[in-house]
Amino acid sequence: MKKGILMLSLAAGISLMAACKKDKSEDLLDEQTTQQVTADDDARIAASDNEELDDANRIIAMHPRLRGINFMGIYNGLVVPCNTTIDTSLISQGKVTVTFNGLNCNGTRNRTGTMIIQLPYDANTSTVTPWSTAGSQLTLTLNNVEITNVSSGKSITINSTRTITNVNGGLIDNSPNFTTPILHHATGNTMVTFDDGTTRSWNFDRNRLVERTNNVTTITITGNASQGGYSNVSVWGVNRAGNTFFVSTDTPIILSSDCNYNPMSGVRVHHGVVRELTVTFGVDQQGNAQTSGCPYGYKLNWTSANGQTHQIVRSY
Repeated sequence: MKKGILMLSLAAGISLMAACKKDKSEDLLDEQTTQQVTADDDARIAASDNEELDDANRIIAMHPRLRGINFMGIYNGLVVPCNTTIDTSLISQGKVTVTFNGLNCNGTRNRTGTMIIQLPYDANTSTVTPWSTAGSQLTLTLNNVEITNVSSGKSITINSTRTITNVNGGLIDNSPNFTTPILHHATGNTMVTFDDGTTRSWNFDRNRLVERTNNVTTITITGNASQGGYSNVSVWGVNRAGNTFFVSTDTPIILSSDCNYNPMSGVRVHHGVVRELTVTFGVDQQGNAQTSGCPYGYKLNWTSANGQTHQIVRSY
């Protein structure tokens, strides 16, 4: 009888240990998935934000009324974004409407919806403040812009209003070199609908410095806000898991035209999520800093509740 009770106790103990081990394994898997979703959502929205602003700059540069008739630059080869319809019927009021109808020019994203480009317009004098003027403010409004990543099939839908200030003036044209870097300060709010149907509100406050040397364009992105007790914050809001988050750009994000404008370096820290997450850009497949050529992707680092450190490397 005692032997039977002992065997039952051992069996129960083994089952409990197996259940605990399974629970811990599942918890870790859930945590890894959550961290990947957090980083991937941020990366997708940041890429979209950069692409729409680049499209707007390109369209503005093609129209003297928008760029400024006195601004002398090099515009050979500038083209409208691929698979778009451009409505310039209100260009005399500084307004252009862009309708996205399909793949972007490099074939990485499929886009639908509309983007409205609006420069300052004075109805009393019927004048538009050109984008090349220092301090000019550009308003970008995105209406139901759905962006689908071709490689992953994942999509987001964006409704947003952003204000971009051309701090020092000048334009991004086709010049092989910029004598003065061009600084854009962007703020605004975005309603994001993720592919699982979750809708969340995100806020932005960041600087975007554009430089070019020998036809190589470099973009440096930094956070500009103080939110939630953190500095250098570029994005904050509520993520799809329902967490109030703040993303600080602890090391500037550097993009290069040599590598399809994928980040070459930089560090962003996600505060307020389940586990504070550090995202380091510009790494190889092992998570080491890429020292030559174009980097493989970015790495995610965090510490679990039990003190264990974790790392995941993601490709661009």
